[in-house]
Amino acid sequence: MPDSSSAILRITLLESFEALLARLDEFCTAVRHDTTLPAWVSRTDTELLDRLDMRLKAIELYRALWYEDRQDGRETLTCPGLVGASPGTMVAAHACNTAKDGFKAAVLALKSVERAEITAAMADLHHRQEQVASAMRRMGAARLNLKQAYRHIPLLERRPLKVGFTWSKQGRVIQRTRVVEARRLLEQRVETPQIHQELQRLAEIPSNEILARVRSVCPHLRANIVFAAPEGSGVLRRLMQTPLPILIPLQPGESLPEFVPVAPDLLTNPRLRRTDVRIEDEPFLPVIRIHRYRLPYRS
Repeated sequence: MPDSSSAILRITLLESFEALLARLDEFCTAVRHDTTLPAWVSRTDTELLDRLDMRLKAIELYRALWYEDRQDGRETLTCPGLVGASPGTMVAAHACNTAKDGFKAAVLALKSVERAEITAAMADLHHRQEQVASAMRRMGAARLNLKQAYRHIPLLERRPLKVGFTWSKQGRVIQRTRVVEARRLLEQRVETPQIHQELQRLAEIPSNEILARVRSVCPHLRANIVFAAPEGSGVLRRLMQTPLPILIPLQPGESLPEFVPVAPDLLTNPRLRRTDVRIEDEPFLPVIRIHRYRLPYRS
């Protein structure tokens, strides 16, 4: 691809990210100003003790575009919630979602250029946003989480009668993988100090060792939403994924729809640890979720 085309893609990427940050700021400011409208966001025990404001927690979740320290490479922050929103806030939410789509399109467009251009463009984005990135690192965040940047602010166009939250269960698939395949997966990633560290770690083990790639099926938060049907003819139902608190359009004095509070994380019954676990607990290559087999089972 000609250099001019690559330069245009890089400029588009930077401009679309700056537009996303601007629209996100406007949206979060609007959410903050809706203080007379009710909001519920699930809180941890510590947050309950600290009396963390639920509307402020929702804003923190909407702003979470960066990986936190030790956050899994495929993990995204999820929390149930319902946030009452004024008409202006709803308009700002739509604008924010449009900006997210624009940024996603700009990132995907980079797939048509050479890998060196992709790496340079993403590095340029982080460099141009160094003030933001530095602030996020001081808060425990490390790098941009594209999935969190892409995902829309969940919203409804009218107030429902009822919202029921449900967590899907988590599982995992273990796939035997060779060292050469693990190296290929790492080399496909954008170059970072962590990628270099994991490539070096991989070079220190036997080239014929079989590794285990663990693919988790992360729990998903879904909302079963019930609306009043037109002219009192029953109800209408809708199922949607809701990784973030849902915006509910409300008029002054209106309450949130009926709902049952749920925990901020999937609660699972404790399971007995299997005695025949063959892979190590800690990932050997966290970025690509690859583990070594325990010593007795290494080949």
